[in-house]
Amino acid sequence: MSARKEPLAPIGVRGQRLIDTEIFDAEYYAAESGRDFRSKRSAAVHLVQYGMKAGLSFHPLFDLGMFPVYIRDAYKIGDVESVLTYLRSPRSRQHKWSYLFDPSVLTGPSSEGSLLLSRYRAGTPRELPVPTKRLGQPLNWLDTRALMVAHARVVKQIDVEKKPLRRTTWSDLEEGAWLAGIEGIPIPSDRETPVISIVMPAWNRAPVIEEAINSVRRQTLEAWELIVVDDGSTDGTQDVVRALAEEEPRIHLVEADHQGVCAARNRGIDEARGELLAFLDTDNVWRPTFLHNMYAGLLHSGGRAAYSAARMLNEREEYTGQVITAEKLLVRNYVDLNVLVAETSLVRELGGFDPFLHRWVDYDLVLRITEKTEIEYFPFLGCDYVDDHNEDRITRRESANWEYAVLGKNLLNRFVPDAAPDRNTTPIMSIIVRITDSIDLAVRNIRESLGPDVPEQVELIVVDEVAGFRSSLRLRAALAGLSGLKYLKLPRRYTPAIAYNIAAQHAVGSALLFLRESVELRSGAIDQLIVAIADESVSGVQPLVTDTTGVVVSAGGAGHERSLATPLFRGFNLHDVERHDGRALDELVLAAFCVRTQDYRDLGGLRNIFAGDAAIVDFLRRLREASGREFARASNALAVDHSADAFSEEPALVEADAEWLTSSNKPTRALAEHYSLVGFKLDTLTAPRLPRLQPAVPTITRSTDDSGATSGLRWAIKIGADFSVGGNRWGDVPYAADLAESLTALGQEVVVDRAGAFSRPSNMLDDVVLVIRGLVRCEPQPGKVNVLWAISRPDLITRDELLGFDAIFGASRVWCDFVTTKWGIEASYLPQATNPRRFHPGHSSTGDPRYELTFVGGPRKPIGRKVVADSVRLGATVSVWGPRWEQFVPADAVVDDYISNDSLSALYRSSRIVLNDHFEDMARWGFANNRLYDAVASGARVISDHVDGIEDIFQGAVRTYTSLEELEHLLKDRNGFPDDTRMAEISRQIRDEHNFDARASTLLRAVRDCRV
Repeated sequence: MSARKEPLAPIGVRGQRLIDTEIFDAEYYAAESGRDFRSKRSAAVHLVQYGMKAGLSFHPLFDLGMFPVYIRDAYKIGDVESVLTYLRSPRSRQHKWSYLFDPSVLTGPSSEGSLLLSRYRAGTPRELPVPTKRLGQPLNWLDTRALMVAHARVVKQIDVEKKPLRRTTWSDLEEGAWLAGIEGIPIPSDRETPVISIVMPAWNRAPVIEEAINSVRRQTLEAWELIVVDDGSTDGTQDVVRALAEEEPRIHLVEADHQGVCAARNRGIDEARGELLAFLDTDNVWRPTFLHNMYAGLLHSGGRAAYSAARMLNEREEYTGQVITAEKLLVRNYVDLNVLVAETSLVRELGGFDPFLHRWVDYDLVLRITEKTEIEYFPFLGCDYVDDHNEDRITRRESANWEYAVLGKNLLNRFVPDAAPDRNTTPIMSIIVRITDSIDLAVRNIRESLGPDVPEQVELIVVDEVAGFRSSLRLRAALAGLSGLKYLKLPRRYTPAIAYNIAAQHAVGSALLFLRESVELRSGAIDQLIVAIADESVSGVQPLVTDTTGVVVSAGGAGHERSLATPLFRGFNLHDVERHDGRALDELVLAAFCVRTQDYRDLGGLRNIFAGDAAIVDFLRRLREASGREFARASNALAVDHSADAFSEEPALVEADAEWLTSSNKPTRALAEHYSLVGFKLDTLTAPRLPRLQPAVPTITRSTDDSGATSGLRWAIKIGADFSVGGNRWGDVPYAADLAESLTALGQEVVVDRAGAFSRPSNMLDDVVLVIRGLVRCEPQPGKVNVLWAISRPDLITRDELLGFDAIFGASRVWCDFVTTKWGIEASYLPQATNPRRFHPGHSSTGDPRYELTFVGGPRKPIGRKVVADSVRLGATVSVWGPRWEQFVPADAVVDDYISNDSLSALYRSSRIVLNDHFEDMARWGFANNRLYDAVASGARVISDHVDGIEDIFQGAVRTYTSLEELEHLLKDRNGFPDDTRMAEISRQIRDEHNFDARASTLLRAVRDCRV
């Protein structure tokens, strides 16, 4: 779209234009902008003048980030007409406008050229055209609008309240106006009866304490008392205070044993006689009018607590102090204790300072005060605060982790879900997902883990800690409609402990499953975890966790007294774990673990002192020690952690957390025993860089007998399918599984590696690399017998690729002859195969077939599949199985988007004809695909595109065509195929000669020859 040349209309005109089109939602814009407007017109004008430049939306269903860049640019300059023109255009109908609105779902000519959003106005009930594959139930527009308006208000308020703690300018004008407002308020002058008690804790502060005390003596309000509580000083601090107390009877020295700042302040609170309390540290000084102004301000406002501004004495001139709310304080502490004044009775009611805390104690008190009353801000400078780097300060000596302890303690009951699920039954399991970064990945993982909606036996609790106003809105929109959802929006990113503890407060399931946002549970995992946690002999369970390539990240932890638990089978193939019993685990994987809700609450949840995932390690250690029971891995429960990398070193825990960790327990089962159970031997254990924060790394070899020999060769079959759910549907997967079964029957040990895992970290265990060459290339590996079996996509194979292999096979005579004669590399013909245990004619049946023409497989652009398109063009009745077929054939032709390999044989048998075709290069090079073997082995008749050699292999059971006329003839000529008796003979011959057992024997002989 070219840049706009004509000038924009006046702002008011553009605002009115939005109103006239009826797409402007003033209430929603008010929520996004955080403002109240006098009228719809004033809101629209504000949008054009300010909001569009800031990227704010005018409608709950319009997300600017989902539009083309040139539309975003036009929007940012307030070009209303260009935006409206695009919204009317056909191009705008080709993409979703938000997580809640996809115009491509709409059908009918009435939508073309119209402003679709004008149909979705406040008070107009409609169903929403939501994007495909979204989560949850169908969405009602009015309910969804109300949800998004409410959420926009919440996140905007959070956004607005995130103010810097300090500023570099001070307003004398604001200060003067406030001081003028308290002029004339009567101030007590009786020095004998204090109205304000000042508490000053001191520990070895002899050099500086006198200046702080003198700042109190200079106060213009005289009705004060100063209670100095010496916390066991050894530097003569008491002598300094005594001398000053002799001069000033309002100063009282209280001497105590060294118990810390909280105990000292609490002692002072106990001694206080004034109706108000103030606190001053020994290295800070008040300005002379501080107490006067605070007393007058509170008397004037009727408040119970207030604080003033302070000037920071550092290399920069900075000031603190601003209007605060209880919600604002959940993000950070804005109130300095040295300028806080509160009712004595209020502080005593709250129990004073918490002696458990070593730092951030003022923040703790401030948060507790806001549960009872508002803390007002008085805009005058009351204190000069020494902001230096003195190592004696608590802020230097004590861990910064104490902030998390304070937050965790005070936030637990501050948040409630924005909606309560309407469920008929109490869920068994509460799944808690904390989302902090990638909302797209998180939403995808929730969808893959739960399916289209939350299952009845579980509830989902989402903790939204994403940064940014827009990201939070998108996340809430993406999850709208989930029936079993509890959604918690937190105002900042806290810690795993704080987030999980807040969420667990709202759980009603008897079990808690904690998932990182990066974790995807595979089908059936939830059910398996529910079964596993019901076992009373275990205190917690986990799924088997892999990375995105299918390499194991953790099968559970084996404890070690001098390092973190070693994640079992990290870097191994899934098959290796299947032979392990999954018991006697000492710790669970941090990314996905399940415990009983009551156990979690009995132990007080995760300890808030931790900054990171060490809180989980600590909890699991405490749980195992308290319960006396082991942890376990749930059978057949699989999870994929999209942020994990099994090829790299285990990430270290946060270093600051190390000192708080509960000691590790004695291992339930020795690490060596875990590996010996599955035929491996622990050779060495290498210490990590950070033993308290990382696990030791084992070196594993295969077990041998007394002669030093292993039981058989270990084969690593490499296939091109990736480890995604979609990759599981590739034909390579059952093909490799069937071959592995046949090799295993010959006494071999076999694992299958997907694309991305070809060089998994445990490849040193393998003897043979067998590449089933299709779409993805795999390099030969040193120290192994390398075999390549080309079964498809021959155009992708180069001569250089083949040079490193010890034996080469191909599923085409033509290709093998070419490689041998033209490239000078020996290649042997080895056709594809079938598994007769799965593909066979079954019991003879009578009656007509259920399906006329059947095709199984995914479509390819631009026409789907040629054999299907040609059959439909001829008017034949075609039934297809596979994803995305709705784009290419009539909807009634699509039976399902998936059929399992175990169900294929019955489908083939129930079809009059099975349709088949090949990639162009496979057909050209003479590669007959696997579907032909499976279909004919099942007793089916097949029509396929032409491939050299088909007639020789299938002897008439597969008929081919090269033109539409030939296909028409084949479809009409029902007698062109062999009769039932001959078909049974051909089917038996395919099963006898072209099975995986035969192929496995051939491959094993070739490997043994290579090893001689």
